[in-house]
Amino acid sequence: MSRFSASALALALTACARETPSEAPAPAPAPAAVPLAPSPPLGRADLLAAVAQAASAAAAGAPAPEAAGALAGRRFSLRLPFGCAGPASDTWAGFEYDERREALRLSARPEAWTDQPWVRTLVATDGTESIAGFWLRRPWMLTETCPSVAPVADAGGGEETVGLAQVFEAGGSRVPRRGGRAYQATEKLGREPPPGRGGFRLVLEGRVASPEARGPIRCLAPSADQRPVCLVMVEIDRVAFEDANGRRIAEWTS
Repeated sequence: MSRFSASALALALTACARETPSEAPAPAPAPAAVPLAPSPPLGRADLLAAVAQAASAAAAGAPAPEAAGALAGRRFSLRLPFGCAGPASDTWAGFEYDERREALRLSARPEAWTDQPWVRTLVATDGTESIAGFWLRRPWMLTETCPSVAPVADAGGGEETVGLAQVFEAGGSRVPRRGGRAYQATEKLGREPPPGRGGFRLVLEGRVASPEARGPIRCLAPSADQRPVCLVMVEIDRVAFEDANGRRIAEWTS
């Protein structure tokens, strides 16, 4: 091969090498998705804060605030104290201690609101069969303990303004319905001392309901000078009794 031919071949090979694209680097692997931690269940203070905003809006004739609607679908966990002043000290719940049998008996009865016109105005639909729930008593307290203030005769007040309402539609599951029956439990205490101060807790857990319209918190103002009464629409799936130290005594799930 002549010197000219060899040089021409070398130049041609060099040109081809320059025109050949280099392989693209392999794409970096996508970062693994980090699962989002579930939101903690709503507590007493969370619900009461949203209710306060909803009550203010209702009194002012304004639309329900976004904070109230944002609770729809969220889980909640509440502890309602009862028996704070001793046996049978509450009309809706209480306890008895049988010294001879060394047995503790607890009872809590849901409110029956089916026939209350104002409740039906707030939460009922055309298919509603029954409505039951519990008052969130002492809504000025953010803690879930018994109050330390002794009751004062003729001090006024006593009207309940914040409730948890569970609506049961016709044809729905019968499992979570109590039909007016109270939650009751009996525990043998043996030689342990009878229940002392601190009362007991009714544990309510579930989800804030997600109605299609009007939002999960409904308020009704009796007059311009009265605090609106508000109901939080809920779906309760766990009820339990606990003592003041958090020890579980009985439980119901649905």
